[in-house]
Amino acid sequence: MTVPANVVELCNLIEDTTDEAALVQAARGARRIVAEAQRDGMPATKLAESWSTVVRSAVASAARFGIPPSSAGWSWYVSGSTARNEALPGSDVESILVLDDPRADLRAAMDSAGYVHSVLDRCGLRGDDKGAVASRARFCRTAVQWTEGIDAWTNDPQLDRGVVMSGLLADARSVTGDSDALRHSLAEVIKTRERALAAMLSDSLFVRAALPSRLRLFATRDDVVDLKAAAIEPVVSIARWAALSSGSPTLATLDRLRDASGTKFLSTDDAQVLRECYSISTRMRWHHRARLWLDAGPNDSRVTDEVTLSDLPPQDRALLRGVGREISGIRRKLAYLASTSTFTGR
Repeated sequence: MTVPANVVELCNLIEDTTDEAALVQAARGARRIVAEAQRDGMPATKLAESWSTVVRSAVASAARFGIPPSSAGWSWYVSGSTARNEALPGSDVESILVLDDPRADLRAAMDSAGYVHSVLDRCGLRGDDKGAVASRARFCRTAVQWTEGIDAWTNDPQLDRGVVMSGLLADARSVTGDSDALRHSLAEVIKTRERALAAMLSDSLFVRAALPSRLRLFATRDDVVDLKAAAIEPVVSIARWAALSSGSPTLATLDRLRDASGTKFLSTDDAQVLRECYSISTRMRWHHRARLWLDAGPNDSRVTDEVTLSDLPPQDRALLRGVGREISGIRRKLAYLASTSTFTGR
């Protein structure tokens, strides 16, 4: 097999594969390209975009092999970082299956989706560890069922994990066609559902992890931080909410922040600060994950987002603390504005 020289060649090679074995072999070319791209100093956001493109190509090919040709009328979507062009080596794959026929055999479709993910596992691309994969009934539905779900989740966001499902669909991107009907349907409905947008904002302001201050480090001696949970996810979720609220159709976090900048939902200054926080955190996270991925292997459980602050260079520790302060400040500001009904105009 020809050894790919760059991301474009690798994607073409993946897309031209005719069976699973060839796909698995082609996917192995990603390791050398990741190593060379990092060595050449490519910006982290560009690296993530390239990696996401490779993953989507692999998912599309795996879907071709795993879903029988007789299963007419289906669309395979990815969500999360892979859809937003923000995936990193070792990132998991969130998937969604849409069946056009309202009488489709969902059990058979889920079995096919499970097979697709088994092929991706062999490529070193594991499914979402929280279970957001098309082999589960929640993420494998007919088009009619997805439409009904969108209406229910946005009408009562506390019902049936409505906020989570809305966020998943807000990031959905088709890998088997040009139509992104799921994302557009969600965006069209949610813009008139103030409760759903308010619930999405509330969820984005909930602190699940934080970057410890120097005082806390001194008191607890605990300096292990999850970069994704503490620095990436808060910005991603705020950007998603702001984009949906302002009517932006974009997917990438930096683009969403740009589009929402200067609106009543996000000031120009706050949007720029969040863009800088995201870029800094992505750079650190990319180098951390890529090193582990290249050393330990694509499916190794040691490829995590946890970093020990004391192991970082002093300038990176200072940058991360600054990121933490800025995100906390913007969260407090948004929480105050939400309490005054600024975003709904009431």
